[in-house]
Amino acid sequence: MKKIIILLTLIYAVTAASAQNSLNIGKLFGDKYRQNENTTETIISGDALKGTGLDFYRSLVINGSPELADEISATVVKDGNDAVSREVKYIDGKIYYARFMLKPERKSNRYILFLNTHLKGGNRIMLLYMTGKADLEEIKKLINKQ
Repeated sequence: MKKIIILLTLIYAVTAASAQNSLNIGKLFGDKYRQNENTTETIISGDALKGTGLDFYRSLVINGSPELADEISATVVKDGNDAVSREVKYIDGKIYYARFMLKPERKSNRYILFLNTHLKGGNRIMLLYMTGKADLEEIKKLINKQ
């Protein structure tokens, strides 16, 4: 029984990851920036997300590379064009923060969040992709905790 549960969890994680790959941001994860020593990519699924309302979490954090912000934000905006909910904040005509709730897929809510702290004197670009039952308010609470 335990092996079946593990197998089902792996299948679900692969399905969630492939859903993200159908988006424009899918090309930003993986090999694209992995060679950049200032990049951290995190993937979390399964029991590690218990209690969050999420079943899949993927993040890309790039430190010290402000020149990448325009390409990443443009890619995020392409996916955000079809969002059912959005919040975008600009500084000097560039996207500082974007939060998009995409159309649910397989009864799972999907979220993209982007932050370019370079525009406020910081040193980081962050891109998050999350799926799960969590609603928008729960996502906001999770993000504000961090």
